[in-house]
Amino acid sequence: MKKITFRDSIRWNKESFMLFKKTPNQSLMLSLAYLFIFMLLPSMPMIQIFSIASILIWPVFLVFAVNFYKTHDKNKEEKFIAVFEKIKPRLPTLLTLGFICLIYAGMVTMVLNSEMQGFIQISEKNNELLTVMNNFVPMIGKLILLLLPLLMATWFSPMLIVYNNYSLFKSIKSSIAGCLMYIFPLGLSWFIFSTIAILFMLSCGLLIGSLALFFPAIGPSLMGAIIFFALLVITSVMFAFQYISYRDIFKSARSY
Repeated sequence: MKKITFRDSIRWNKESFMLFKKTPNQSLMLSLAYLFIFMLLPSMPMIQIFSIASILIWPVFLVFAVNFYKTHDKNKEEKFIAVFEKIKPRLPTLLTLGFICLIYAGMVTMVLNSEMQGFIQISEKNNELLTVMNNFVPMIGKLILLLLPLLMATWFSPMLIVYNNYSLFKSIKSSIAGCLMYIFPLGLSWFIFSTIAILFMLSCGLLIGSLALFFPAIGPSLMGAIIFFALLVITSVMFAFQYISYRDIFKSARSY
């Protein structure tokens, strides 16, 4: 690991966006694939079993996404087969990591199940925004706190498994250690990233709201399209940020 300063945390956000700008079309297609596999397919009534499979393969997809930005950061290109051949020897370990994520997510769901059900009932029966938000904010706060250990355990571990040839538990331990050692630069980067993302979404909302005054018929459709585009951009930049933070914190990633 190397020393990371607060200046680096600001640089991470800038470099993440620059990496996205380097390959915008491919980056958006990557985000589209991510949203389709991990959000759209699991929500379909007939194939909800895919929600389990999506969690299992999530670490594998993450390595593909990070590798995409890694190769373009080095001004190289790799075919899908070449990347898969790189991942293939470590595939059982990545799937085991996905299985651990599945168990942890199931435990979190069990802990918050009663609160989630209560929130759904309140949302259906109460139209007052303040009442709904008073129940929503505490639930989301608990969800974030419960998922934080999982986020730290998986932020670097898939890349450590493939690029650094770490064992499963060494990769998890090192990922948590890396997050804790650089919690302030990472936290600042996340704060900057989240703030920019929120402002971006708000700007899109204001733009569509203004257009809806002149074109009421297309307002809702345009709003959905713009928000979806914004979500694609945010997802792409997040993957780039994950690669860059890994690259700088774990120096061995540079020489792979």
